[in-house]
Amino acid sequence: METLEVTLGGRKYPLTLSPEEVDVVRAAAKAVEAQIAQLKNQYAISDRIDLMAMAALQIAVQASTQSKSDAPAQAAPSDGLTWPQKDVEDLLHRIHSALDT
Repeated sequence: METLEVTLGGRKYPLTLSPEEVDVVRAAAKAVEAQIAQLKNQYAISDRIDLMAMAALQIAVQASTQSKSDAPAQAAPSDGLTWPQKDVEDLLHRIHSALDT
């Protein structure tokens, strides 16, 4: 496992990841930061939490739309979540765990 510190919305979050996840999470954090910057420039939103929430929503919608158009129908996991929902939920859980420590 590796420790990676990502910055989202001006806050640093330490994450413990497998080596395979590091590049994916790093790229995702960069995409979130870019989305936040774009929202900040487009709208009169200055609250960090609002920016992060709107960025997360936009990225989730984009990922959901892309996965539906790019991939054939997938069987849902037993918890009812589909990709990328499952990955997003797992990452959010890990972020919340990091914040609680």
